[in-house]
Amino acid sequence: MTARTVALRTALAAYPAHYRRDRGAELAEVFADTTADAGRLATAREALDLAAYGLRLRTRLTATTLGGRLLATAAPLLAGALLGADPVPGLADPRTHEIRVAARSGPTPPWADLPDHLAGLGLTVVPALLAAAAALGAWRAARVLAVAVTLLGALRIALAAQDAPTGWWVLYTATALMPYLAGGALLLAAPPDLLDEPRRHARPLLVLAGAAAGFAATQAQGGYDTRHLMDGWRSLLLLLAPLLPAVLCAARGRLDAAAAGLALLPLTAALSLFSLWQQAGGVLGLLPWAAATTSALAAAARLLAGRHSRAAVN
Repeated sequence: MTARTVALRTALAAYPAHYRRDRGAELAEVFADTTADAGRLATAREALDLAAYGLRLRTRLTATTLGGRLLATAAPLLAGALLGADPVPGLADPRTHEIRVAARSGPTPPWADLPDHLAGLGLTVVPALLAAAAALGAWRAARVLAVAVTLLGALRIALAAQDAPTGWWVLYTATALMPYLAGGALLLAAPPDLLDEPRRHARPLLVLAGAAAGFAATQAQGGYDTRHLMDGWRSLLLLLAPLLPAVLCAARGRLDAAAAGLALLPLTAALSLFSLWQQAGGVLGLLPWAAATTSALAAAARLLAGRHSRAAVN
């Protein structure tokens, strides 16, 4: 079995079974034509592109589905929201102290701290570059930067897991970095074919609006500081405020309102759930409420989607 055959079979495994049955032979023929005289690197790139589209079909995030169109609409807002989540000097945000320490230390001993310092500085600079690329419509560069944001967030979580004294600290670190992980992943999941289409001239304003909303959401949570964990209804409000429009407006086909909620959800969901988890006394105390909320939202979305479909037919 050749490397080209292995790459093709691996890529086709990402597709839904019914799609492979109907169009597998056609995809294999196209892959064979495009990689006939290609080297290993070009063949690997073609296989990755083929597998990526299969994952889009499997997750229903193509350019023709509601999820794909919603992510494309939210992409400029998401890029701005990640910029707004960055720490701002002069405010009571403990992350500014971490960045100051990382910037002053430079490439000097102790070497064990260097990866975390570089990752922290990267998560300060890269979101700004990502927002600029999105505002300019340079979506290929924006997608590369989204990969960088996601990997830097994952690196910091891995480093924290190595040195953290307790599992609670690892969970908190992951919570504080979830905006970068989730935001970067959502940007990568947006169909590239749609990113250049909606409101091309309004992109800079959308990025600025996302940055303002992201800044407000971050400051409302105390800059992801354990000393400002939210009590009472505040954490629930910051969780439901973006979640409700993201789900219910999407079910009605109102993508602009749904995109606004989706762009803020990565910034508010993690710390809100972390605060609710502490108030509920652990996962077991939080699960019934999470299950009830998920069921209610799913039922409401299904009902609204049905009404929207009937209205469209009539």
